[in-house]
This record gives sequence, C-alpha cells and structure tokens, in this order.
Amino acid sequence: MKTQLLLFIAVTVLLAGARVYALPDKTFTSSGQILPGEEWNSVYIYNDDTIVDMLGGFAEGIGTYDASTVDIIGGHVNTLDATEFSTANVSGGEVYGLWAEDSGTVKLFPNGTVFSLGASGSGTTYMTGGTTEYARAGDSSLMHLYGGAISNYLNAWDSATVNIYGYDFNYDPTAGAWNGGQLTGFWLDHAPFTIDLYDAQTYSHITLIPEPNTLIVLALGALFLTRKKTT
Repeated sequence: MKTQLLLFIAVTVLLAGARVYALPDKTFTSSGQILPGEEWNSVYIYNDDTIVDMLGGFAEGIGTYDASTVDIIGGHVNTLDATEFSTANVSGGEVYGLWAEDSGTVKLFPNGTVFSLGASGSGTTYMTGGTTEYARAGDSSLMHLYGGAISNYLNAWDSATVNIYGYDFNYDPTAGAWNGGQLTGFWLDHAPFTIDLYDAQTYSHITLIPEPNTLIVLALGALFLTRKKTT
C-alpha cells in the first residue's frame, strides 16, 4: 500500500510538472507580434487583414489561414504551414519546415534559414535568398527559385513546376550526390549556384528561365537568323 501511494504521488508530481511546463497555444484574429522570450505551442492566424510579425521567441507550429500574413524576422519555428490564401515571409530567424499548402504562399528571403522548404496542393513557394537543405514541390504546386542556397537536394514530382531564374545553366545527369544529376549556373544577382537533384524525374519538372539580357540576346540571334534565311 505504501509503495502504491508513493508511486501515485510520484506520477502526480510528474503530471503537474508537465502541465506547468506545457506550452500554451496562441490565436491571432487581428494584427500582432510574437516577441523575444515568448514560447508557444501552436499559433493560429486568421482573417484577411491580419499581419503577425515574429520578432523572436519560439513556436512549435504556426498555421496561417484566410488571407492573413506572418513575417518571421527572428526566433525559431519548428513547422510553418501557409494554407488557403495566406502568406508566410521568412527574412530572419530559423524555420525547420516551411510549407505552402492548398493556395498558400511562402517566401524565403536573404537571412532566412530553413531546413526544409516545400509546396504541395496548389501552393506557391518563392526563394530569393537564404538557405535550405531541402526544396520539395509536389502535386500541382509552383516553386520559383531566384537565389539562395539549397545544400542537400531539390525534389519535384506529380505535376509540380520549378522555375529557376538565372543564366549560364548547365545540367550534368551524372554529377551530384543523388540520382538526379546536378544543375549549376548563376542567379540573377550573378552569384553562382549548384543544386543536386533528388532523382531523374526532378529535372523534367524544371523550367530554366534566363535573365532578361540573355533573352534579348537570344531574341536578336533568332531575328538575325530569320533575316539571313530571307535574304
């Protein structure tokens, strides 16, 4: 009996401790901030005009809905999902998993750090800078890559499209650390990039879009060939 009583007390103390240290949830229905030192479990952001700036702190998960916006400027987020017509902007801090779902949009800017960047459903992802280990696009999603670094691999499947903007592209199907080859080139800001592709089908989902100056040169070349044939 004494042993059972001691066990009951120990379990009660552990549960009480768990309740004390369990992180609370937070819901935004109007604009606000997540400040340094704050810690949240799940953060929900609703309503079209709601803008939430995360300046620091921690969130286990953030979900954006309607046409709301969250700006990650500092702090750490484990998972951030932008759904419906909402937008998530990451220009600082760290996000472990950043995902655009349904018709949501996510944007990774310089100084943003993401472990996994992705899009599914009809989500749209923009990467103009920052770093991510993985970039993934599935379903009928759209991914635009303008800059930054993908340190591990890019993977695309289903009907997803990955648009890569730059110049001097070169694809080597035998290079890279994975089975899809390796794509190299320069971003629009003239920074070089190297992207390993996860598998052979990934390259078929990529559209290479040259910089405007390259397009002009190509157009002039085509015009010259056309005139030469007609003379």
